[in-house]
Amino acid sequence: MKVPLLSSVTLLAAAQQLAVALGRPMSVAGPALTKMFVDPPMPRSLREHVFTGREVLIATFLKSGTNWAMQIALQIAYRGAAEFDHIHELVPWPDAPPIKELVSLRRASAEVRSPTGKVVIKTHLPASMVPYDPRAAYITVIRDPKEVAISADHFLLGTLGVVDAISFDEWYERMVDDGPVLTAWARHTAGFWAWRGRDNVLSLTYPQMKADLDGSVRRFAAIMGVELSAAEHAEVVRRASFEHMRAHNHQFSPPTMPLQRRRALPPMIRRGVAGGSDELLDARRQRAIDACCQAKLRALGCDFPYAEHFARR
Repeated sequence: MKVPLLSSVTLLAAAQQLAVALGRPMSVAGPALTKMFVDPPMPRSLREHVFTGREVLIATFLKSGTNWAMQIALQIAYRGAAEFDHIHELVPWPDAPPIKELVSLRRASAEVRSPTGKVVIKTHLPASMVPYDPRAAYITVIRDPKEVAISADHFLLGTLGVVDAISFDEWYERMVDDGPVLTAWARHTAGFWAWRGRDNVLSLTYPQMKADLDGSVRRFAAIMGVELSAAEHAEVVRRASFEHMRAHNHQFSPPTMPLQRRRALPPMIRRGVAGGSDELLDARRQRAIDACCQAKLRALGCDFPYAEHFARR
């Protein structure tokens, strides 16, 4: 999948390459990523979408198991038999940057026909910007923000082509340390955690899914209102395994940015682990992220049990 050459993203890519050449890569990447986290645009297609009850919204924060959740939901919708060259041929992403080959929400709703009639939709938007309809299904996955910070460093800077030009320390100090990544994570978590009591909303943590993929598939199917046969269930579990998805990484890969070589793209399915934040974060930084996120959740009036799920012990 590619971002069109004639788009606003091309200007960003060109400016980013110039910034790298001048030895100031974060001067472009920093503001661009901050805006993405703090002030995401509200897509007209989602705002004006007429719900039918067929929709399954995968409403996750960035780098929180989005492709995994999409794969589970899509395979359930197709009873374990969804085939595609890239998942976004079947799953619209209304808040995406302009991407060639990405199916639009309108087209998916009109033309994509799964055996169950379900249409899977991806969004990273906070709950305050996601239209709610009691007939649709909403699935959100909450991941440890420490792991999000590491995964986002690899993925976002890799997608922009600057992962080798910006150190993790620079990324941490500009984007993570009481910065836009944690602010946006807390807003997203608080918003969808407040929805968890609704009958059509499923909220899981990333470690819960890692610990019980079989049970997670059953919970996805239940919230989607789809009854799978034993064979269909087993096939969904197989196709949603880390091994299968990593072997088919190209089906979930990020779009190629303008002026970028495809081989420079970061892998979408990288490690797929829970509890691995010590990969790049020392104990002090881990505790700082924990304290910051818990304070932000409290300020938002959110009672998500952070310490139980994610706090460093």
